[in-house]
Amino acid sequence: MTDPAQREWFLREKERLEEQVKEEMQEAISNVQILTQNLEHLNDVGYELINISSVWVKFLQQVNGAAKMNTGR
Repeated sequence: MTDPAQREWFLREKERLEEQVKEEMQEAISNVQILTQNLEHLNDVGYELINISSVWVKFLQQVNGAAKMNTGR
């Protein structure tokens, strides 16, 4: 059997480790939330790039069409 001092040390160490795990899990959750926000922002930027590129495509098609009309092709 273990003596009371060993049992007390074990319980304190167990409590310390549980608290450390709890803190690290909270930090991990916080980091995942930050990552999620950053990925959502990146996704929004991607959609903006798609919109901008489609406007450029339409513009270039119109410019190209006007150039063909002016050259008679």
